Amino acid sequence: MKKIALQLLISASIFSVSSALADPIKSIEILGLDSISRGTVLSYLPVEAGDDYNNQISGQIIRDLYKTNFFKDIEVSQIDQILKIKLLENPHIKYVDVLNYSDKVIEEEALNQILKNMDLSQGKIFNKRQLDKLISQLEASYISKGYYGINISKKIDIDAQNRVSIEIDINEGDVARISSMKISGGSVHDEDELLDLFDIGEADFFVLNHFTEKDHYSKVALDAGIEAMKSLYINSGYLDFKIEQIKTILSDDKENIDIDIQVSEGAEYKVGAINFTGDLLNQSIKELKDLLTINSGDIFERKKVIESIQAITDVFADQGYAFAKINPITIEDKKTHVIDLSIDVALNKKVYINRITIVGNTRTQDEVIRREIGINEGGLYSNTELDESIKKIKRLGFFSDVKMEVSKLKDFEDKINLHFSVEETKTGAFSIGFSHSNSSGAAFNMGIKENNFLGTGNTLNAAFSNSEAVQEMSFYFSDPHFTADKHSISYGIFTKSIDGSELDVSSYKIDETGFSLGYGIPLTEETRIGADLRVSTRDITCGTTFAGLNYEQAQCASNDKTEVKTNLNWSNNTLDSFNYPTEGSKNNVSFDLTLPIADFQYYKLDASHKSYYPIGNDLTFTLKGSIGLAQGYGDKDLPFFKRYYGGGSSSVRGFDFNSLGITYDDGKAKGGELSMLAGTSVISPMKFINDSKNMRMSAFIDMGAVEEKASDIGFDQIRASTGVAFSWLTPVGPLGIYAAKPLIKKTNDKTKTIEFTLGTSF
Repeated sequence: MKKIALQLLISASIFSVSSALADPIKSIEILGLDSISRGTVLSYLPVEAGDDYNNQISGQIIRDLYKTNFFKDIEVSQIDQILKIKLLENPHIKYVDVLNYSDKVIEEEALNQILKNMDLSQGKIFNKRQLDKLISQLEASYISKGYYGINISKKIDIDAQNRVSIEIDINEGDVARISSMKISGGSVHDEDELLDLFDIGEADFFVLNHFTEKDHYSKVALDAGIEAMKSLYINSGYLDFKIEQIKTILSDDKENIDIDIQVSEGAEYKVGAINFTGDLLNQSIKELKDLLTINSGDIFERKKVIESIQAITDVFADQGYAFAKINPITIEDKKTHVIDLSIDVALNKKVYINRITIVGNTRTQDEVIRREIGINEGGLYSNTELDESIKKIKRLGFFSDVKMEVSKLKDFEDKINLHFSVEETKTGAFSIGFSHSNSSGAAFNMGIKENNFLGTGNTLNAAFSNSEAVQEMSFYFSDPHFTADKHSISYGIFTKSIDGSELDVSSYKIDETGFSLGYGIPLTEETRIGADLRVSTRDITCGTTFAGLNYEQAQCASNDKTEVKTNLNWSNNTLDSFNYPTEGSKNNVSFDLTLPIADFQYYKLDASHKSYYPIGNDLTFTLKGSIGLAQGYGDKDLPFFKRYYGGGSSSVRGFDFNSLGITYDDGKAKGGELSMLAGTSVISPMKFINDSKNMRMSAFIDMGAVEEKASDIGFDQIRASTGVAFSWLTPVGPLGIYAAKPLIKKTNDKTKTIEFTLGTSF
């Protein structure tokens, strides 16, 4: 009983002392605020008016306010039951300037984002620790790119308004250059072959190294090369390949570095048994094995395994199984170096299209895009069909970019939404203007050319020109989806009148009026056939060039005026893009025949081919060729103005436009009955330029010949050239420039080294 009484007495005493130390807070006074509001400070306080104040509360207030990083000095006291908090704010950032930094190490946009993420941008509260962290991060970035002599200094000034100005000055020094680079321990691949996998290494030839900077050390480039080397060995069957050691020895002056990479190749693995498990649906084992690019007994190549899995995935995806999981399971035998491959198939549910949405088509109507999509809403998913749909949309030529995303429905495992995103590009041009020349006098010109008229996908071309010598009007319209079955229709009218008395005619001029009708039918999604009828009348005005030339002069003196021409054409287009394809081909065959019910009687047979082959991730290899044959029939000769010409940007670059072949006495080309053109090129995107998706550069070889008579085929008229070209899809249309040098030419050939072109692309 006495013990209990004693405990009660002690407790009462402690309560009495605590009560004596505690002091109620009647109000809170905050001093020293500048840019931070009173409400913000109150929101961080652990007490409010009416609470008791003691020394523990004082310490808690100081700790909580320091955590905000808003203040660099805090004092807390209570006088006459008024809680007084005296604050000194950290300065706010007036500006941060990073001077003399290199775009090769860090781009301006990325630097600004780093400053923003680290709260070191204008208006933010200054934090010295964050500034030190930024400098350390910049130093690490420079060192990773080989700038071991990097020196970064900082200057901090605080003005009267408690604003801090920060200047970070970077003295990057010289990048460390690679004196030597060696790879040892391997025998399967030559050391030179392995070194070629690296973007860095010992210096190239002096002039070339100035541009490639091959010997500039970069940790990022070194790591990328290491990964490329690992992939090479693993794809060659050496699954135990590993990097034993990487030695990088930096010179004392930090200007040179030696790299020594030691590897262990291990043994070569081969493929053992291949089997399939899971739900194979209606596919037989043989059918699935036929899809494989790797077989039992082959060297085990990871790349081929991935290709095989993708091929199997596509087969099931084309049957609606959009989320089929094809899992390759490998069992390695370290003793025999054989890998058994088991491919497990888990199909899940068939998937149907719920909704298709299209965004980005500000001009083009939805229907123009939807009709190119091979699956309707409610239809069964097909991976191949959707890939082809994207290609068809790109082939329209209305969009610079086309993307598709798939999103699952939360409550439905068997339904997905398709989201197509397009970026429109310029598809037409309108021109109006006045001009004057000594030959034709004052002229007024107006025209419109639109391949996506009013967003309908139809083509409209109209032109008007009026001068003292030339009056021209033309109208052409084409609807590629005239029927639901994608039959096309086209029609046009034209008239062109030239007053020869107003012109100093040196060769010939033609006055022509007529109309055209066309109809096309699709055979497949990529192949079409068509027929056209063109009826016209023309008058020919000849100049002094043809004097004494029986063939041309006879036609000039002839009364032939009317022409009824039929055309049959076949085309096949599997290109993956309209402007800059990287894969596929485009083939055309066209046959013109003028009917004997009119005056002119001739035929023309033309065939062309162009194919694109991807090389790696960036390069595209192209092959092109065309042949044309034109002759008269019956008792009529081929009209001289229907002959073929060659030379210039669309045929053999490096030679003047239409300059190839036999010439007249005045040096102008006669043209010919036979045209043969060929060429090859390697196309590359311009990755060293920001926002270069609409730019391409290429190296090319062109070759061609124009023979005056189809029966006189020889090698005398062959011309060839090589060069480089640049193409840019600008807002006003494709712009190009090329520099070419003839490889095969004759003494009197007219050449052109550099030429700008408008309306051309690769």
